[in-house]
Amino acid sequence: MSTRRLVNIGLTLAVLVAIVGLYRLTPTQQDIQKPTPVQGIVGRAVHTPRFDLTVNDVRLGKKLRIPHTTPDRDSLTDFVVVDATVTANREPMHIFNVRIKSSDGVTYLGSNRNGLDQVDLTGSEFAPGIPVRGSFVVEMPAGKVPGATLLVMEKSILNDLEPQVTVPLGDDAPKLEDVVALTAASDT
Repeated sequence: MSTRRLVNIGLTLAVLVAIVGLYRLTPTQQDIQKPTPVQGIVGRAVHTPRFDLTVNDVRLGKKLRIPHTTPDRDSLTDFVVVDATVTANREPMHIFNVRIKSSDGVTYLGSNRNGLDQVDLTGSEFAPGIPVRGSFVVEMPAGKVPGATLLVMEKSILNDLEPQVTVPLGDDAPKLEDVVALTAASDT
C-alpha cells in the first residue's frame, strides 16, 4: 500500500471517530427540554418560582391509615409517607407529579389509593402565600428508601424546562412501622 492511501484511510477513520464522538456529546431534544432540578435537603425549604416545598419527615409503614376511611390500606410493598409543607408563590396551583427515584434508578410514582386524594398534598389546591402541611404517599419497597430521592413537580405533562424539586431522603431508612397514619392536609 502506498503512503498516500494509508494517510487517506487514517484521515477517514479520524473523521468517523470525530463524528461518532460529536454525535454522542450532542444533547438530544429530551436533554434540552427536560425539567430543571432544584436541589434541596430534608428540613429546609426548597424555593422554585411557582412554589416552595419543605420535606419535614419521612415515615415507612406496612399499612396506611387514611382519615375517615376503613379499613387500613395494604400494599404488596411498603408505604413511604413524606411529610411536607408546600406554599404557592404566585397563583393558586396543584402538585400533580410526585415520584421517588431509588438509588438503583427505579422510579416509583405517587400512590393513587381510593380516598388518598382527599387528604394528601396532591389533592390540595395551594393558595399563594399560605403554607399547607400534609403528606405525599409513594408505594415502594422499604429497602430501596436509603439513597432515594424525592422528585416533585407541579405538572405531570408538558413540564419541559419546569423546575423539579429534588430532595435526597438520606442514606438510612426510617423505622418501618406496622401502620402509618395520615392526617388531612391543612393550612399551618
